[in-house]
Amino acid sequence: MKNFQLIQKITTVLFLLFSFSLFAQHDESSEASEDHHSSIKKHSFSFVVSHTHINSAKENPDGSKWIAAPSFCINYNYNFSHKWAIGLHNDIIIENIDLEHTHEGGVGVKRERPISMAIMGTYKPLDHLAILLGGGMELSNHENFGVIRFGIETPIHIQNNWEIFTSLTADIGIDNYDSFTFGFGIAKLF
Repeated sequence: MKNFQLIQKITTVLFLLFSFSLFAQHDESSEASEDHHSSIKKHSFSFVVSHTHINSAKENPDGSKWIAAPSFCINYNYNFSHKWAIGLHNDIIIENIDLEHTHEGGVGVKRERPISMAIMGTYKPLDHLAILLGGGMELSNHENFGVIRFGIETPIHIQNNWEIFTSLTADIGIDNYDSFTFGFGIAKLF
């Protein structure tokens, strides 16, 4: 349990440090910055390599109540402007998960490679910060659940309409478990 809490704290600190360093970045040429802001790319596809941490009522052998599973995300966004977008975000956990359901008195729940699909709204208050909010469904062979998702991303625009970013999202399960996902991604804007 102490090791997991230490890992959580270190991950949070690294994420915040990386995020703050992005705000300090400055464009090399004002011409490149003007090109980036003058023409909006309406569509973007992104791929994220991530790790999902799931809160379970079941205690693991190490004493924690969290399960960690590798995952990835495939996302599409439609950009209305430089600040607003809407999209379909798909998270796929690539392992089977066996945990106790926290909202139904400890009934066991098995999730076979669950896929979460959410309609997400994105607001960019700053060039290197995006705030996400939305909801959708988590799908698995045994049962489907609703989720509410919120998160932040720290995009960095690079050459030829590509972006790299970090992502931290949290899913609140409706009559289900809660989880958070941390990942690194790449996006193509067109």
